[in-house]
Amino acid sequence: MSSRILVVDDTPANIQTLAGALKPRGYQISVATHGRQALEALARVRPDLILLDVMMPEMDGYETCRRIKASEDWRHIPVIFLTARVETADIVRGFEVGAVDYVAKPFNVHELLARVETHLTLDELRRSLAQSNAELARAHELVRRAFGRYVSEEVASQILQSPEGLDLGGEEREVTLLMSDLRGFTALAARLAPRQVIEILNLYLESMMEAIGRYDGTVDEIIGDALLVIFGAPVACPDHAEKAVACALAMQLAMAGVNERLAARGASELEMGIGIHTGRVIVGNIGSLRRAKYAAVGSNVNLTGRIESCTTGGQILISEDTRQQIGAALRIDRQFEVQPKGTGRSLRLHQVGGLGAPHNLFMASRVEVLHPLPQPLPVRYSVIEGKLAGGVLREAALVEASATHARLAAETLPPPLSDLRILADPGPCGNPSGELYAKVVEAAAEPGGSARIRFTSVTPELKAWLGAFAGA
Repeated sequence: MSSRILVVDDTPANIQTLAGALKPRGYQISVATHGRQALEALARVRPDLILLDVMMPEMDGYETCRRIKASEDWRHIPVIFLTARVETADIVRGFEVGAVDYVAKPFNVHELLARVETHLTLDELRRSLAQSNAELARAHELVRRAFGRYVSEEVASQILQSPEGLDLGGEEREVTLLMSDLRGFTALAARLAPRQVIEILNLYLESMMEAIGRYDGTVDEIIGDALLVIFGAPVACPDHAEKAVACALAMQLAMAGVNERLAARGASELEMGIGIHTGRVIVGNIGSLRRAKYAAVGSNVNLTGRIESCTTGGQILISEDTRQQIGAALRIDRQFEVQPKGTGRSLRLHQVGGLGAPHNLFMASRVEVLHPLPQPLPVRYSVIEGKLAGGVLREAALVEASATHARLAAETLPPPLSDLRILADPGPCGNPSGELYAKVVEAAAEPGGSARIRFTSVTPELKAWLGAFAGA
């Protein structure tokens, strides 16, 4: 498409000369005889370039150019002054009001054509660059939004601003790792259609991602209902441990809203356990040029998983390494020692219930009262190793219970923090048969004693019976 040129001049001879020079080059020519007429013609003609005289009736060229450049719609149009006023002050004024060039009358046709072609080419390059920048901005925003689904917007922006932000490779750095996992989700998923499972999972993750982004966490992994989050990488921050604990509390507090939305859908409530540990890991982009991810690697990642496996629903457990790095006041509800598999050393864990200023996040303190059953409820239990229940079923009995806890009496007690699969037959207490999963939270040292267990998953019928019993 040929370029459109608006000629603004009140002298017919000048107009005729310009038309004779420009039309053979394929330019489309429109004419205005004064400034006001030129302004009125802009929307109709939409010129690519304007040749503008200075001395005209009603409105001179300087004022015409000033008004053109004052408009968002027309300021990009290159204006060349074509005038007999060639004093230095006149030329300076022309550039001050926005002209791109200044040609003296009488003009040389070849010189004028060269200037016209140059400024049309420059304007075309400007428009092409503006379009490329707009497309690049859209692509950058798309990447930022996609990356922002896994990290906070601030972290995503800082990574994208760094040329080496997406390079493969890693570095050793001290970070704080948070691992969370839902309790009872596997059993719940088995009772629902696949579409319902994904809807519930997305509902849960939506709330968790909001909390993670608020505290500048970077999502390393989403494995079903489990999350691994890094604090302090890729963007370093000195308070990564405090941010991780604040995030964990925000996540646990958000579960109330998640369960309200689940109840509205007729789904069972969910609980979540969170483990947190601070230590040195290798962080960086791992993978290939075709597919890569930002991740943390090292023994401290595995240790965080061990800590999380010690939690029950609604709990936040942090290591001593994390506790020592937190400046805000911590509410510690419980402390105990564990010896995680593969570590060869004991680990002191702290159950966190709140974090003081400036965060001021506190979970409600709950004391679960166990009620004696009218008669012991016979059950059989097996210890879960990894993800598999052991083959040995041992005889036991539930002697006390609430909606979430029970006391298990047995000749052979399972060790503390072990995970149990428990089978209940219809019993003398009027209970239905059912299957439940639990974690041993306290165990008596002497044989023939009892262990306090915390339910992690209960079949709906048995859960309703336990709830009704506890309420009564």
